[in-house]
Amino acid sequence: MASPSIRRIERLNYGIGAIMIAAGALTQPRAIALGLAVGVGLTCLNFFVLRKLVVKWTGDAAAGRTGSAQLLMLPKMVGLMGAVAVAVLVLPIDVIAFTIGYSIFLISIVVETTYSALRPPGDVVPASPRDLPPSGPTEPSEHTHG
Repeated sequence: MASPSIRRIERLNYGIGAIMIAAGALTQPRAIALGLAVGVGLTCLNFFVLRKLVVKWTGDAAAGRTGSAQLLMLPKMVGLMGAVAVAVLVLPIDVIAFTIGYSIFLISIVVETTYSALRPPGDVVPASPRDLPPSGPTEPSEHTHG
C-alpha cells in the first residue's frame, strides 16, 4: 500500500494540474494552453506509474522477495524521454508552457512536505477512506483483564 504522503502528492498533482489547465485554456493562446495541458498530463502519468513501481518495489522488499520493479524504472524513463521528445518536436506547443506544466509535481511535493512538517506529531491523517481502520464492533481479545 502506498504511503498517505505519496497519495496526497499524486492528488495534489491532479488538482493543481486541473486548475492550471483551466486557467491556461481560459486566458492563454492555444500553443501555451496546449503546452500546459501536455506537460501536466505527462507529469501526472509519470507520477502515477512511479508510485505504482515504488509500491511494488517496497512491498517486494518488505516481503523479502527480489522483484523486478527496479528493472522497470529504465523502460519508464526511456518512455518518458520519448514522450517528451515527441511532444516538443511534433506537437504545436509552447515549450516553456510545457515545462511549467510538467513542473507541477515540484509544487505538490513542497505543499505535502510543508503540510507534513506542520502537522502535530501523532496526528495521523489518512490519505483516503481506504486507509482508515475498519469500523464496527470488534471481538474481545482473549487476553483482556476484567
